[in-house]
Amino acid sequence: MRQGSLTDRFQSPGVLVGACALAYLPFTLLGYGTDIDAANVLRAGRSWLDDGHYHLSRGPGAAIQEVATAALDKIGGSVLVNLVAVGFAALALWAVQALVHHDGGPHPRGALLMLATSPWFWIAATSLADFVWALALVLAGAVAAQRDRRWLAGLLFGLAIGCRASSVLLVMAWLVAERGGGARERVGWRPIAMTGLVAVMVGVACFVPPWLDAGRTMSFLHNELAFEGVRVHLGRWLVKNVAVIGVPAGLVLLVGIGPLARVISRWRASTVVRFALISLVLSEALFFRLPFKPLHLLPVVACLALLVGMSTDVRRRWLVVLVVAQLIGGLIGTTLAAPDVQDAAQSGSLELGVRAGPLLTDVRCRLDDRARGPWPVAASAAATRRAAVNADCQNQAWRAH
Repeated sequence: MRQGSLTDRFQSPGVLVGACALAYLPFTLLGYGTDIDAANVLRAGRSWLDDGHYHLSRGPGAAIQEVATAALDKIGGSVLVNLVAVGFAALALWAVQALVHHDGGPHPRGALLMLATSPWFWIAATSLADFVWALALVLAGAVAAQRDRRWLAGLLFGLAIGCRASSVLLVMAWLVAERGGGARERVGWRPIAMTGLVAVMVGVACFVPPWLDAGRTMSFLHNELAFEGVRVHLGRWLVKNVAVIGVPAGLVLLVGIGPLARVISRWRASTVVRFALISLVLSEALFFRLPFKPLHLLPVVACLALLVGMSTDVRRRWLVVLVVAQLIGGLIGTTLAAPDVQDAAQSGSLELGVRAGPLLTDVRCRLDDRARGPWPVAASAAATRRAAVNADCQNQAWRAH
């Protein structure tokens, strides 16, 4: 009886979330991470704290996350910044299992572990970036909406949009998913409108500082990445999707694609299935237009985790193999192609290879960064260069040369 009780406790969502957060903690000691915008985020946040005026880091800005990050950095440096990221990651993991459990999915713990063991989620969960902040707020907002806490859902959705503007697609996906489906599962227009209105009000308020910095114009929404053509964007989209999913996990997903695809049959009955499928399509469409960082695909990873959790046809053994494959993929990576011009590819050549995976590469790059000494002044060109060097180091996990 005691052994069974201990087993049940270990399998409880709270214990699993805590175990994942504990595994992430050593990475919080490795500096700000390898995101190319680390210096920009610190500079933008500190401009408000030090000068009382927000200076846009990069369009469209993320004033809420940037100022909060700069404040955390002033108090406890990169360690505190990363610890808060771990907290948001834990919130995202809890929310994934809560969404699946509430909607009658058979694998809530499997969904949690699939997201937790993604090497790219692990990286985002332990470094300075807005990805895991925004994702956690969207997923927590969805849980609040599930429980009919509409004001809270709208607030969380709005803050998610303020942390990362592209989160508006996920918010829209949730609201559309709530209205879709069968008559018994359909949410009324009034609660959806209330949630959406609060989200819009909070989200718009978050972008007042970028708007003011842009001279009270909408120029802060300008996107600097021009469309290079379907072929170029398709190549970038494909290479980075393979990098994020990883070859080991990708092969496992292919083996189980039949049972997993049958989750679509739950479209009418499950809000979570509708949300995950709509969000996946919208996120991939956005990434096709803006195929920049692999971490921009983090919502896709979360959507796949939700679909796996909601599938009644996938086997627990297959889920275990998938989790193990993701862990292996974090340590052992593969390259698919080499660009003709680094960071500005117009074409490329097929170049298959094996190298250190993204998680192992992230650790190496962050240790190399620490060896260079203290982080430069946030507003300096040296800080920008250092962030670029770290990002280029991380790209070696998936980009052939």
